[in-house]
Amino acid sequence: MNNRSYEALYIIPASASDEDVEASVAKHKQAIEESGGTVDKAEKWQKRKLAYPIKGHVEGNYCILHFTAPPNVPSELSRLFRINDQIIRGRIYLREE
Repeated sequence: MNNRSYEALYIIPASASDEDVEASVAKHKQAIEESGGTVDKAEKWQKRKLAYPIKGHVEGNYCILHFTAPPNVPSELSRLFRINDQIIRGRIYLREE
């Protein structure tokens, strides 16, 4: 298949523990790998103030994933972001290299 490079960025509430954030990163990394992709970078950035309140939250933990995967993986990952109540906002971008 024709794999492409993507970047996924999502925000978890600031009230979540570091263990919860790390578990979320590991869970999404595993989902990508099980779908035939490879994860180049998976990490928690830092707790930051949001530009505007989202779902009543003013701060959040930013998490980022850089991965290479078939075209069907981003839509599945986006679906996982939407059904997870712990994720405030998530976006997936095509990376130009």
